[in-house]
Amino acid sequence: MKEQRPGDFILRFCRDVIGLESLHFGLWEAGAAQTIDGLKYAQANYSRFLMEHIPAGTTTILDAGCGTGELSQRLVGAGYAVTALTPDTYLAETVTKRLGDSAAFALSKFEEFETPQKYDLIIMSESCQYMSHHLMFPKARELLADGGHMLISDYFRNQEMTYYETVWTESEFSAKLAKSNFQVVQCDDITDRTLPTLDLGKKLYSGTILPTIELVRDLLLHVVPGFIVAPVRFLLRKQLALAADFLYTKQPEQFDSTRFRENLHYRVLLLKKC
Repeated sequence: MKEQRPGDFILRFCRDVIGLESLHFGLWEAGAAQTIDGLKYAQANYSRFLMEHIPAGTTTILDAGCGTGELSQRLVGAGYAVTALTPDTYLAETVTKRLGDSAAFALSKFEEFETPQKYDLIIMSESCQYMSHHLMFPKARELLADGGHMLISDYFRNQEMTYYETVWTESEFSAKLAKSNFQVVQCDDITDRTLPTLDLGKKLYSGTILPTIELVRDLLLHVVPGFIVAPVRFLLRKQLALAADFLYTKQPEQFDSTRFRENLHYRVLLLKKC
């Protein structure tokens, strides 16, 4: 079974309880209402925006880190031959149900994906941050046809820090890109238009998600006998401390849009294989 990170449960809550079809940031219009429906529209707008960057002549696309398959489904509807790729077994079931036989599907890490096919375009929508910094560009060159493109949409840290620590720094990404023999065709900074996602996330987290977690915790403490609770708390004290740190410190910090804007940039990059 895949080891799950604390954040995976937050994503599952957003997908299964709140009912979001996508798990990525939204691209918001000025003055749009920060509601669930507003987020759904902004996420659809984000997908449409990415598709506007697809180069003319593209026919085959690898959606690397396809999330729930929402973008793959849109790409199929637009007439592209799509391969949806995810390493996540939980999301794999969602993707295969959504796409059926309309697109190819592979359960694999991008860096380990093997296929004889060469793609015109590889899309990485908030997924390059999870990939090996040493292997991502070489693997992309291997999978792309001559003259093919990468479309990367993700956020990057201004400098090395523990805040959003899994995310590429601008300097490291630029250094790897410079050695990869890819040409930057287009680069858009969409940071300001994504920030309302965090503001809404903060409201949902503090007003819905965290209270739900605390309610479940209190219910368990009420129904489970004390002579079981005490030793379990002792045996799992380190894990419980880590969970508390995540729930009450790290996760709220990630929803801080002001801090995000000060330390990260959200960019959409179109790169061409030279």
